[in-house]
Amino acid sequence: MTHRLDIVIFGASGFTGMHCIPYIAKHSKENGRNLSWGVAGRSEEKLKSVLKEIGDKIDSNLDSIEVIVADVKDPASMLRMAKQAKLIINCVGPYRFFGESVVDACVEAGTHHIDVSGESDYMEAMQLKHYQSAKEKGVYVISGCGLECIPIDLGTVFLQQKFEGTLHSVNTYTELSRDNGSPKGPLFNYGTWDSLINVLSNLKQIQREKKRFNETFKKPPVFSPKLAFNLLPHYVKIAKGWTVPYLTADRSVARRSQSYLYENENIRPVQVGTYLIMPWLMGALMVIFGGLVLAVLSRFKLGKKLLLDYPEWFTFGLFSKKTPLTEDIENCRFTIHFYGLGWKEKTANKDEQINKPPNKAVKALVKGSNPGYGATCLFLVLTAITLLTETDKMANKGKGGVLPPGAAFAKTTLVDQLNRNGVTFEILSEEEIK
Repeated sequence: MTHRLDIVIFGASGFTGMHCIPYIAKHSKENGRNLSWGVAGRSEEKLKSVLKEIGDKIDSNLDSIEVIVADVKDPASMLRMAKQAKLIINCVGPYRFFGESVVDACVEAGTHHIDVSGESDYMEAMQLKHYQSAKEKGVYVISGCGLECIPIDLGTVFLQQKFEGTLHSVNTYTELSRDNGSPKGPLFNYGTWDSLINVLSNLKQIQREKKRFNETFKKPPVFSPKLAFNLLPHYVKIAKGWTVPYLTADRSVARRSQSYLYENENIRPVQVGTYLIMPWLMGALMVIFGGLVLAVLSRFKLGKKLLLDYPEWFTFGLFSKKTPLTEDIENCRFTIHFYGLGWKEKTANKDEQINKPPNKAVKALVKGSNPGYGATCLFLVLTAITLLTETDKMANKGKGGVLPPGAAFAKTTLVDQLNRNGVTFEILSEEEIK
């Protein structure tokens, strides 16, 4: 077999891929590791320029890093790239349009695939298509390895493992903040906005695809009491703010992890609710109103064009076609509050129904800095390294599969590694409910 690099970052000249380079340069050589890595994309010139730029910033000569030319629209080049790596970190989105060909090539080549997608329809489509073939090849295909959905999905699994008794439900409250004043430019890359608008404009098709997914893969059972999902703004003491529904892929991904754990690890499934926290009621109402505007406009051709052409008009400058400034994104913080309910008693089996109100509560946090790109790139790199170095601890006993991150990395040291690198997973308190 031709020698393979351990990891290749595909889309390394793009915003997310470029920001992964300092992390892989550092962590590939940490703790006695000596992992080889390379970069891939459409333009050899741009890739070399990015390596020179990042190398200068981190005071490291990256001239010897292998550069691979590959175009997502050229399946042959995708396969050639996949055959040169043990694992691909795919940073080329929107994944609904550009992700499938990369996954196809990776499965065919026997190469692991990790990406940062927050598009639940794409993730479920890849599970439908490659559920068997990935396991036959011993390949892992793991999406959602960024701010969406690592903290909530892996955080819920972390809470399950630490909870003494039977964890029943978890509500999560995501809070974004800044250290110093107003940003000078956008805080989020345009690619994230592009993905969001394309999801909203294809909701009917996505609903049809989700129905097919749910017919193929059973949802985990819902035990009483059912966790209510509150669509109206309400004040939450644990997060000291006003909530709005956090309608991202996190809930869907967490449910897929719970389904895997129920079916394969005999673990009682946890119900998960996801909310976004705003400091003021007016802010929460504005978010809901803005969401309704996006949902309506994205249904029409002209509305979708306006949304894609002028993102700053509809997001108060948070999204733009301009590249976010380093000083702006580095001053951002994220905190995800977890509030779990359950029973201090341990159930005898995963299907046992407890016929009394929950009598135990737990509070936890996952927090870090630079949520859009610093933390996301750290997640991407450490999930890739963990997969390669702890394959025997991965879900399905190292035999591969198309999986969400919480299930895939549940038995690995990923949480410990994140704790050592600036993303904190911690239990704040456990108390009995009288």
